[in-house]
Amino acid sequence: MIEKHPLEDLHKQYLKETHYSKETNQLYDLILNQFINYLKTKNITYARTLDILAYRQHLRDRGYSTNWIYNQIAAIKSFYKYLRTNYKRLGLDDTYLYDIMATIKNSKTKTLISKNVMTPQQAKTMILWTKEHRSEIWEYRNFAIIYLMITTGLRSIEIRRAKKQDLIIKNNLWILYIREKENDSKLKYVKITKSVKEAIDAYLDLRTDTNPYLFISHSRKANTPRLSRHMITWMFKDILKKCGLGESGLTPHALRHAAATFNLMRGGSVESTKQLLRHAHINTTLIYVEHIERLKDDTENEIESFILNAKDI
Repeated sequence: MIEKHPLEDLHKQYLKETHYSKETNQLYDLILNQFINYLKTKNITYARTLDILAYRQHLRDRGYSTNWIYNQIAAIKSFYKYLRTNYKRLGLDDTYLYDIMATIKNSKTKTLISKNVMTPQQAKTMILWTKEHRSEIWEYRNFAIIYLMITTGLRSIEIRRAKKQDLIIKNNLWILYIREKENDSKLKYVKITKSVKEAIDAYLDLRTDTNPYLFISHSRKANTPRLSRHMITWMFKDILKKCGLGESGLTPHALRHAAATFNLMRGGSVESTKQLLRHAHINTTLIYVEHIERLKDDTENEIESFILNAKDI
């Protein structure tokens, strides 16, 4: 096993010189450390394309999710591009001029759900429970977040990036501009219903801070101005458990799936669903249509009826 790998220092320099967000920087640091440790255990100083393919298979064999493997390959691709582009300045040998990632395709598996889908009744339970159990300021915040995510399909990262100044009235409608990146120009937005706006206002009315973010942590231990990913996950799990949905297998991202699914179930068009979720391609939205059609399909019962009569069982 290699004790000290040459990529250990290089990956730290790479992260210092790139302009990723704090969260992406932390994610890539975790990913590259995991990758470098793999190279060390396999005694690989200079990785080849076959080594990357073997590493990807190693991750699959260990049961890592498709999304995690996608992030791994994306980070490694970016890292090796940096090494290839800056090899002279970094004093590297010509080995790094060869693009070992060129032939490696990286794509997410386009399935609607790897987790459970939220039902309308579950959504109603979450909304009503969080509304009825508000006494502390963070409970007002939690209700506003849950209500906002279910009705707009916002991602948790978009909730965490939202600032108070992003919530404005336009053409007699309240809208929330979306920051898809930390310093993104505010072009895309979602419409806010009257009830959701009231939930947000009830929370903001309790705040006395000058923090610019729409939703913040109220823990004394918080050391960042906005909510963390961990905080959103913990909050969601805690709410699920308390409102009787602890075994549902739902995740915060299920609220985004729910918004799309509910819009289609109520008779909304594919195009309106695409606009709601801001999908770049209609094919992504059609995955939800396939899911709805599958729920309506009665194939299993039809097969049973074809094979057996009711009196046979």
